[in-house]
Amino acid sequence: MSRIDARIQTDLPGRILFPQRPGKEAKPTRVRNLSLSGALLENFNGTPEEGFSLLLQIPGTGEVSLPGEAVRGAGPSKAIRLVGSEPKNLEALWSLIRENLPIRGTCLYCGKALNSQKNHCPKCGLYLEFQDESYLEKHFSQTSGERLRLRLAQLDFAQLCKVAHFIDGELRPMDQAQINEEYVGTCPGMLEVFSMLRKVAPTDMNVLILGESGTGKELTAQAIHERSPRCDRPFVAINCAAIPEGLLEAELFGHEKGAFTGAHTTRKGKFEIAEGGTLFLDEIGDLSPGLQAKLLRFLEDRVIERVGGKGGKKVDVRFVAATNCELQRAVEAGQFRMDLFFRLNAFTIKIPPLRERGEDKLILAKYFLDRFSPKGNGIGKEFSPAAMAAIRSYPWPGNVRELINKVRRALVMATGGKIEPSDLELSGRGLTEDPTSLKAQVAQTRRDLVLEALTINNFVIARAARSLNISRPSLYALIRKYDIPMPLKK
Repeated sequence: MSRIDARIQTDLPGRILFPQRPGKEAKPTRVRNLSLSGALLENFNGTPEEGFSLLLQIPGTGEVSLPGEAVRGAGPSKAIRLVGSEPKNLEALWSLIRENLPIRGTCLYCGKALNSQKNHCPKCGLYLEFQDESYLEKHFSQTSGERLRLRLAQLDFAQLCKVAHFIDGELRPMDQAQINEEYVGTCPGMLEVFSMLRKVAPTDMNVLILGESGTGKELTAQAIHERSPRCDRPFVAINCAAIPEGLLEAELFGHEKGAFTGAHTTRKGKFEIAEGGTLFLDEIGDLSPGLQAKLLRFLEDRVIERVGGKGGKKVDVRFVAATNCELQRAVEAGQFRMDLFFRLNAFTIKIPPLRERGEDKLILAKYFLDRFSPKGNGIGKEFSPAAMAAIRSYPWPGNVRELINKVRRALVMATGGKIEPSDLELSGRGLTEDPTSLKAQVAQTRRDLVLEALTINNFVIARAARSLNISRPSLYALIRKYDIPMPLKK
């Protein structure tokens, strides 16, 4: 292909900053043409060996920093290549380029005449719907191979080995068994989670996973197990908050026959069941002081003792724990053992809430829309621009679980091909709602609490009602009052 990115003619002011030149201020320049991958600059006094950043003012965004390197040219003008720009800066740059694309009857990439309205060029095959909100994502998907080929041609053998090592170690996709909808993500926070996960999985270190309800803590634990040498052994998960305190000890450590009323037989606990594999304890911050002491003993010598038993038993288990509470504060308040906290805190992975994942909110929403849409009926639905704006602006207190629920509801409620904010129950939320309306805020808070309790408990009414400390009829009444959609029973 003759050109990877559309180019526009410009006359924009900019500044060049050379980080290697201490004490030097950014120098003014003029940008004469511009694309996603390069520009032509005037008054450029850098050398090919120097790295620099092009500082460009973009209407509606402000100043963005675009890392670059000199390519060719002599005299006052210099062609540069833009390399390693952050996704948000590329999106801002594309918005500027898109607004200034020339109107012509030929492809902006290969020059092929376009005789009809087509989404793709008949010659080079590149996507041409420039006003599509997801254009940049589709364009980079099409051209990433060519971009990589051009860069690899400039590398020597040692550098190519480093690239291969990086791809195998950092960018290797999840195995098929590990692919899960809640683990779709490209934001820096989630990429950091994936990187840490790959590094710690092959070890036997204890791992502590922190994150709000609905962010995917159990999925993280599963991914650690599936990438570990223990992947062919059991993965056993238990929610400490879902089991009454009096039964939790027996559930974890097992019990001997006659240890308590109802103990008619000897029973193995979760630790023994997970032998050779991984034990995942969710909501570990809810453990009682007595169980904290028993857990600490296990982490120190890997020995468990059944309820009613005499003597301990050594077990080989990888231990992963998770909580949505601040354990450090619990330690300071005397609610959690400091020595246990330090044992658990050997390696910590913090999962960012959905509201901090930027464009991942929309990526996930589109993923769920495609995943949950009925197949084979010829009817496709997509989010309207207003719905996409609402998804971006909504704070998502229930995180990914809430997003899944709203997308499922929207597929049922939408009457046409476009899903609107009202179908998602996001109409006006986070956008125009009057923050001083106490009644509206209280109602919204109550609705969010009910929805979060339902999602955490997989929409089991009895369990959700217990977690809210209300009766089941009261919970049903709240579901009707706040029009909370319930998943269809299979």
